[in-house]
Amino acid sequence: MNSTLLILGAGGHACVVADCALATGQWSGVAFLDDRYPELDSMNGWPVVGRITDLESFVPEYPMMALGVGVSYESLRLQLLARGHQAGAKFPAIIHPSATISPFATINDGSVVFAGVVINVNASIGSGCIVNTLSSIDHDCSIGNGTHISPGALLAGAVTIGDKAWIGMGAKILQCISVGDETVVGAGAVVLSDVPTNSKVVGVPARPIF
Repeated sequence: MNSTLLILGAGGHACVVADCALATGQWSGVAFLDDRYPELDSMNGWPVVGRITDLESFVPEYPMMALGVGVSYESLRLQLLARGHQAGAKFPAIIHPSATISPFATINDGSVVFAGVVINVNASIGSGCIVNTLSSIDHDCSIGNGTHISPGALLAGAVTIGDKAWIGMGAKILQCISVGDETVVGAGAVVLSDVPTNSKVVGVPARPIF
């Protein structure tokens, strides 16, 4: 079996995914699919071998894949995860070795956990999530599919985040708060009460914007 990890996307976020994957020691190398191929044929010295639009044809050669598409494309990440699964690819969770993860936490397929993250006991991370650098997810939190927890965000205990949400850099969410699907919490916001689906909140304390 090919021990090269194939990463879907070849932008800046994809390079961080590649760096994180190689730090684990689980793969001998990485390669990318990107729709700028063949004009783009390498990234940081790693090869770009084809286009994302053709990902199904690469599964026999690269059965292990990762999601490296841009961090603002939550729906696209989940669509690519579904396409890859249907074609028979596996999307392992990728966890940087410097992250601190409780053995009683759950991290689902296609998610990536970057350097310095803390995920505590009984927390659950959905599929296709990004848990970014130095963020902290406390006990009994539940993070929905495709959600992005930005660098330095802090979630207290028993927080629930819906699918395809974006928690901005340095945001803080107090214990037992629920944040709905496809919701954006602005950078540095402090969330003191539940946030409904498909809304945006900013500020201290966090308030809705329209």
